[in-house]
Amino acid sequence: MAEEVIIFARSLPFHHLGGMEVVAWDLAVQLKVKGFDVKVVTTDFDAEVPASEHLPEIIKIKNIPRAAYSKGWWSETEKLAARWSHKENVCAVISISAGAFSTLKHKKLFPEAKFIMQAHGTSVGEFVSKLKTRQIKKVLSSVKNVLGFYSDAKHYSHFDWIVAVGEAVRADLTNFPTRLICGKSKVTKIENGIDEQLFSDETSQKIALREQLGIAPDALVFMSASRLHEQKGVDKNIELFAQVKKIKPDAKLLICGNGPYEPQLRKKVDELALSHDVLFMGAKTRNELANLMQCADLFLFLTKRVEGLPLNVLEAMSAGLPLIISEHLTFSEGEKIFKCNPNEIPTGQVLTYIEKVSNKERESYIPVKNTLSYAVGEYISLFQRISK
Repeated sequence: MAEEVIIFARSLPFHHLGGMEVVAWDLAVQLKVKGFDVKVVTTDFDAEVPASEHLPEIIKIKNIPRAAYSKGWWSETEKLAARWSHKENVCAVISISAGAFSTLKHKKLFPEAKFIMQAHGTSVGEFVSKLKTRQIKKVLSSVKNVLGFYSDAKHYSHFDWIVAVGEAVRADLTNFPTRLICGKSKVTKIENGIDEQLFSDETSQKIALREQLGIAPDALVFMSASRLHEQKGVDKNIELFAQVKKIKPDAKLLICGNGPYEPQLRKKVDELALSHDVLFMGAKTRNELANLMQCADLFLFLTKRVEGLPLNVLEAMSAGLPLIISEHLTFSEGEKIFKCNPNEIPTGQVLTYIEKVSNKERESYIPVKNTLSYAVGEYISLFQRISK
């Protein structure tokens, strides 16, 4: 009988496409490939998942709010853990963010299991991020993060390991005040892993894709992929593109994603007379996104938000796309990475950078530690490692 891994995630890419959801599902799929009996507990959703013995089993909790934490989620996940069959065969219980908090009271019933929390951020980090926006609505909502800190304090200490998905998250977990509630020794960093087979530097479909979109073969094509939320800085991507467009008249910008800020972004595009040059592509599956990256030349992510280790940037690196990103992101500036202040974009330097990278051969440059195969190996090592 294969060892079991139980993953608790309130949402998956079948609910909506987000970084946390993608990381959770990719991990589940690859652990299944490695021979584990993987079961993913989540809220209900309507999307169809192809029936396959090669995919993890999905256990949907019905009749509770979807893709959200709720009283129903905490109650039903606790009951599920209490009545789980063959508890002695479970080698790991993985909590995506707070997903498995309510199961911790039954930890002793799983004698062979490591309880692991995958942390995508902290209450304190989110609190600081909201304060930095100086927006009244955001500042007022930060009160929830203060309450979240007390909830974290009740649960963090019961996990065997807390996995930070990036350096910014690790720093938040190991610095005051969060270090007081989780213990520095149990924090380990396993950075987000990208499927390097899916997001490859292949460009065989570039010309065909451009033809489908009505883009000239030799046009300069920018691309962004994120939720269309004010903090993601898509408006800054548009502002940068508008400046470059003055010098590169054939340039195009592909905006992938959807979200509440889309009407404002479309209005901005119209005001800048760019409606024929900025293409809103809508939400894309990961396969569609990886394919679409073939027809782009550069990737933009001028986010205003404090990000842990954004998947979209890693995916672009894996696909070999040069980057123009916010200076506060933790990536090191280099030959294919240009960093700047989203509010003070140095157009001249950007144009020089574009000229420099435009003639470079397309080649993946994602660090090994950020590949999916490496990340999964690190998780498996935690299953066997003695907790500190």
